[in-house]
Amino acid sequence: MGHSQFIEPVVGDWYRSHGQLFEVVAVDDTERVIEIQHADGDLEEIEFEDWSTRCRASSLAAAHGPEDQRASSDSEFEDLTGQFPQTFDELRGLHADALGDLDLFD
Repeated sequence: MGHSQFIEPVVGDWYRSHGQLFEVVAVDDTERVIEIQHADGDLEEIEFEDWSTRCRASSLAAAHGPEDQRASSDSEFEDLTGQFPQTFDELRGLHADALGDLDLFD
């Protein structure tokens, strides 16, 4: 059996594990979790230890994004510049100000 290598979780990169395609949307070093978004839009957290276990078991691999690139561009985490937040603190800072876009005096 070959020696498996650790795959670094990179925000914006796509991976496949246990048949599931997903994108890393944030890495939280403090909480030791990796926030992922599956191709269908579902969000999940993977603990660093679980990520490492998947690497050792060769059940995690880098992958190409989905055929329909709209899936990745529709991410709720993408800001107006097209950049993804890099940390959970940046994610927590995202919020919609619904009243800010309304002109109440039209």
